[in-house]
Amino acid sequence: MNLAKRLNIFGEYAFFTLAKKKADVEKTSGRKVLDLSIGSPDFPPSSIYINKLKEFFAEKNSHIYPGYGPILEFTQGLRNWYKKRFDVDLEKNELFPLLGGKDGVSHLALTLLDTGDEVLVPDPGYPAFSGPPTLIGATPVFYNLTETSNFKINFNELKKKISNKTKFIWVNFPANPTGQVVDINDLEQIINFVKKNNIWLVYDNAYSEITFDEFVAPSILQIEGAKDVAVEIGSFSKTFSFAGYRMGWIVGNKEIISALSKVKSQFDSGLSRPLQKLGAFALNNNDEKWHRTMITSYEKRRNIIIKNLKKIGLTAEKTKGSLYLWVKIPDHFKDSQEFSFELLEKKQILLAPGTVFGKNGKRYVRVSICANINGIERHFN
Repeated sequence: MNLAKRLNIFGEYAFFTLAKKKADVEKTSGRKVLDLSIGSPDFPPSSIYINKLKEFFAEKNSHIYPGYGPILEFTQGLRNWYKKRFDVDLEKNELFPLLGGKDGVSHLALTLLDTGDEVLVPDPGYPAFSGPPTLIGATPVFYNLTETSNFKINFNELKKKISNKTKFIWVNFPANPTGQVVDINDLEQIINFVKKNNIWLVYDNAYSEITFDEFVAPSILQIEGAKDVAVEIGSFSKTFSFAGYRMGWIVGNKEIISALSKVKSQFDSGLSRPLQKLGAFALNNNDEKWHRTMITSYEKRRNIIIKNLKKIGLTAEKTKGSLYLWVKIPDHFKDSQEFSFELLEKKQILLAPGTVFGKNGKRYVRVSICANINGIERHFN
């Protein structure tokens, strides 16, 4: 009895491997590891939202299948939020709820790619951009985000990656793992590029509401004509600290969204009614005081972590977006994995090796600013 051959295409998920390494070190050292590797928002959700969720679960028929697609409240809530936040008008067929942003990331491969097709993927970038295409026999073609280009897209290099097999491109700003941000002018260049090359664009905007130092992240849909070629993924995980509830959305091109809904109907039965109602309520009733407190918490931790990284010879820039710092390792280490594992063994500090996010991460580590940093001084001193 054999398992599917496609399982041989990829190895164990990198963060699963890191979790095991962490457990081993804690056992042998007898000391709890300061884990700055995982980007799991730990700031508690607003009590206003939690209390409403309890009400929604107590409602009659909250337990039934939600049906395929958004309920009316979710549709209205997302349309209202996009209009208020980005001044973008959405039609009812230009949005769809997701079981977390990663749900959209994985199923879009099935929606847009056939065996032998190619997809442009950022390096460094979110690992889930490249995994699903390989499972269906498509090929991730990596484009470089490097210090030379300030970790933004180099369009002269990108156009050399295009082939007649290219179907779409993944773009993610504020970026995981680099924390880089872009403005409206950058997004206009991206839209012009995909239109000129006749490919789709999927814009991962999961960190749009996690920004610092007065930066405000734009939406790709603010660009004229973007809906002709693009969809955008959003996340309740970061925006409202609902990570464990697995809630997200996709908006934009109605052809892609219709096709994605067809694919998803084969894999799940939709986002539950209570969670859709929670999403709608949160979008319509933004707890601004709570959000400011959350951002302030992440910002303070960012600054404390940067200060402590200096103690071990690491210099980090204050990123304006996302939940991460992208930090270059000392020259005398072979690569980021060697550095991360030595730091874990010696000081019980876990940073994510940059190689998890692509070959351009060889000389970098990703540091999460949404982790519990109690006792950070004891580890770094």
